[in-house]
Amino acid sequence: MSNNIILPAIGLVLLTFIVGLFHTIASTDLMRKNKSWEKSGIPIEPYKDAPLYLKLMKNNISNLFEFPVLFYFLIAIIIYFNIANSFLVICSWMYLVLRVAHSIWHLCFTDTNIRGAIWLFSQTVLFLMFVGSIYFLLS
Repeated sequence: MSNNIILPAIGLVLLTFIVGLFHTIASTDLMRKNKSWEKSGIPIEPYKDAPLYLKLMKNNISNLFEFPVLFYFLIAIIIYFNIANSFLVICSWMYLVLRVAHSIWHLCFTDTNIRGAIWLFSQTVLFLMFVGSIYFLLS
């Protein structure tokens, strides 16, 4: 069972790399188009004048290093204490699916109501995973 729970964590790492790659490609493309950046280098605050799509990518990368840290911690605890079970595995897969959906919505659309709802559901799953981990750890 513990082998199954590591896969969503690997998936979330992969998602972070993919979003980071898209961000790097978009930033590089923007630097090529903005000739002033060629001579002086990238400004300290390049995002204030950046296009919306680049700001959204940067924000999404930041999001992928906020609450998912708790997810990685829970996965490590679950594996270390060998408490993986169906409930925790299902929660971990749900969390991954919701984070992928959140990233897609964040990068492709500007409707924060739907993105916020996806985020709230992912946080609820993460909290249930936390409570479940504590319960199975103390049982």
